[in-house]
Amino acid sequence: MKKNFALLFLLAFSIALQSQDTKKVFGSPTIIWYGVDLTKAKMIGMGDESPHKMQEEYFKPWNEVTVDMDLAKVFQKNAAYKDPNGINKMNLARETDNLKASEDVDLTAEQVAEQVKLIPVGQKKDGLAVTFIVQSFNKTSNLATVHVAFFDVASRNVLWLKKMTGKASGGSPAKAWAGAIKDIFNQIEKKEFSAWKKEANY
Repeated sequence: MKKNFALLFLLAFSIALQSQDTKKVFGSPTIIWYGVDLTKAKMIGMGDESPHKMQEEYFKPWNEVTVDMDLAKVFQKNAAYKDPNGINKMNLARETDNLKASEDVDLTAEQVAEQVKLIPVGQKKDGLAVTFIVQSFNKTSNLATVHVAFFDVASRNVLWLKKMTGKASGGSPAKAWAGAIKDIFNQIEKKEFSAWKKEANY
């Protein structure tokens, strides 16, 4: 009897925490965009493209793809703040020896959560934030795979996590994968964020 009661208590506690998490994600009037995290990303099917060149020439443009975007509209908020400098520094500091790969390997939720913990503190010390943890840019499939992670700035705890893909478009690698990231934002704005709210019963 005591064991059953303990299990019921843990279940109720878990549901209560989940409810608080979804309230933070969908109830917050503001959001902070932390950028496109490429520190775990794999570049698949890139042929003879130099990993060092990709980092030097493309990482910053990929991370700055939101310069002209209305992220408040995308995430259904009253205001959105952009603070990608910390992730930009992380991207440019990563080792490139393991940047290219022959196959796509899924990042686990635990790996994503660990990565979010590494994001430097930005200008705002609390509130709701979101980042794209890139799993891969796959030239073979022409798809970018990212993990959209909403998190609490103060604790760096992940509150809501979704895996998404975006279709590359454009000629150069810089334009093609920026296009894939924009495609993901477009999906979120047009359909996915509303679908997530429904899923969360918010």
